Amino acid sequence: MSESRTYVCLPGAWMGAWSWKFVIERLAAAGHDARALPFRGIGERAAELSPELDNDVFLADTIATLEKEDLRDIVLVGHSFGSLIATLVTDRIPDRIGHLVIVDGGIATDGQSIFGRIPPEIVAKRKKLIKVVNDTEVLPFAPVGSLIIDDPELAVWTHSHLTPHPVACYTKPITLHHPAGNGRPMTYIACTKPRYPVSAGMHEKVQAMPHVRYRSIEAGHNCILSAPDLVAAELLAVPL
Repeated sequence: MSESRTYVCLPGAWMGAWSWKFVIERLAAAGHDARALPFRGIGERAAELSPELDNDVFLADTIATLEKEDLRDIVLVGHSFGSLIATLVTDRIPDRIGHLVIVDGGIATDGQSIFGRIPPEIVAKRKKLIKVVNDTEVLPFAPVGSLIIDDPELAVWTHSHLTPHPVACYTKPITLHHPAGNGRPMTYIACTKPRYPVSAGMHEKVQAMPHVRYRSIEAGHNCILSAPDLVAAELLAVPL
């Protein structure tokens, strides 16, 4: 067995650490330290939903956890929305990151919000869904059919665990002090079967970036749930 690694996995929108359950089981079975961190106010921490939550809070929380547990040379993995926070963490504390992995997410750009990056017709649809929970503007989770998970039982189970996501995470521009990846080794795992409409054009953009190791898997956007074997295999193959 190769030398043990530490994998820290960040969830997508509406999801918690639970979404990484199947992948983490496989990484642990291969002899590695694998863990997932829920964001404050979402998933396992849904009861902490409050108006001040945004990407800066999630960034600070994640950094605080890595520093408190003194985690170094980690494989930091972000799925979908979680890839934004993973990119911000790498921007701020690259000395703790051995490899940054983005799973079918976007490539962050300084001064841009998520709503400023994704297709405008999708933004318009999502803005119509905004509601207020615990005095916080949130995006309620999408219907079960939109999860791109073929197994109906798994789709229902996944949907039952989703929680609202703070709108501020989508509307507030981010601050990057360095190009995405901040000089650390970087892998992008693209889900190609089917492609996720929110990420239109992102796969092509990534393939034009010489510093990014591009990998594609035949799975839907929520591959960490629907295709954990494929995702785990890619993560185990990440060079350090």
